[in-house]
Amino acid sequence: MQWHKHITKAAVILTAAFFMACSGEHTVTEMSDLNALRDSLSVEVANEVLITYTDSAILRATIAAPVMKRFPDKNDPRLEMPSGVHATFYDNMGDTSSQLDARYAMHYEKDDRIEIRDSVRVLNRNDEEIKTDELIWDKKKRRVTSDKPVRVRIRNEKIIMAEGFESDESFLNYKFTKVTGIVYLDEEIGAEE
Repeated sequence: MQWHKHITKAAVILTAAFFMACSGEHTVTEMSDLNALRDSLSVEVANEVLITYTDSAILRATIAAPVMKRFPDKNDPRLEMPSGVHATFYDNMGDTSSQLDARYAMHYEKDDRIEIRDSVRVLNRNDEEIKTDELIWDKKKRRVTSDKPVRVRIRNEKIIMAEGFESDESFLNYKFTKVTGIVYLDEEIGAEE
């Protein structure tokens, strides 16, 4: 008897939806836009997430985020980390090669590309600190790039400022597009007279 009530309710809802769709008030384009909006509003949210990336059974990176939102849009599925991200990159031996922190990240699943933005800071195992406003991690090419200003502190020796940056995933082998300045640290002024 209970299932009969559910079937009746479903039939009423379907009939109403049919007449609303046939009313001629919505064009095909409007309906398509409404469907796209519906798809974009179906967001999956997870808290305290840890993602592990491997390549040929070798651990390459782990990404931790306090909040992760997944947008399952058919044309542009993506993962957003709006409350910050911490990533650790590993070498072939499983040792940590670098660590990355930022306030925001977006993973575009179709392109397998991650945009990391807002106060991006990387520290590699050579005690080199890289700071910028944006990094693009192309996971297919295993390259990290930026066309934004970059500041790299090499130990306590010098700071290199540049426009544009390219590196491997370890952040140990990098190059600059255009160096705009170098500041030497701990330079003895007038040491020998």
